[in-house]
Amino acid sequence: MLNFATMLIKYIAIALVVVPLSIVTHEFGHFVVYKALGASNVVLHAFSVSAEKDALSSGQIALAAITGPVITYITIAAAVYFTHEKYSPFWVIVGLAAPIGRIVNFIYVYFRAAGYDPNPNFDEFNFSRAVGSDPLGLAAITCVAVLAVFVYFLRAAWRADRFSEIFSLIVSIALGLVVWSFVGPLILT
Repeated sequence: MLNFATMLIKYIAIALVVVPLSIVTHEFGHFVVYKALGASNVVLHAFSVSAEKDALSSGQIALAAITGPVITYITIAAAVYFTHEKYSPFWVIVGLAAPIGRIVNFIYVYFRAAGYDPNPNFDEFNFSRAVGSDPLGLAAITCVAVLAVFVYFLRAAWRADRFSEIFSLIVSIALGLVVWSFVGPLILT
């Protein structure tokens, strides 16, 4: 029991750093591109970036929208690379935390399947609209990619220590999200 408690505390400590870092690097990608493209009133928030996009072309808006997900996928690729040969709880937490924001695509796909045509504000939707394509295609591809990432890392966790490993990972990432949802808005307006 002591080993499990020690492991859980270690994983929580990792997630309290990794989860916010994953979110902020994703959002910082948008921030940098908007700034570089000359958008005005660009503000980095805990879970988003706001900018006045009126002066930007649809191609520039598409570039700014897709930059965050590209950073997310690069992060996932690094996690896969570093866990391919040897299990690393740090990199597994990175790999599981990175795509959490992409879960919004599942909600969008669900509503589209239910016959609604919502007009949300998330990266894949904004990118697709900016390039003139139906957002459902990219949202569906993202859903498959996110499921594959979760299966890959949870399977690795299962092989490492079965239920206790998976439980520790899920609890640590959830706590990382909860803490960031309170602390993040205090740090980033």
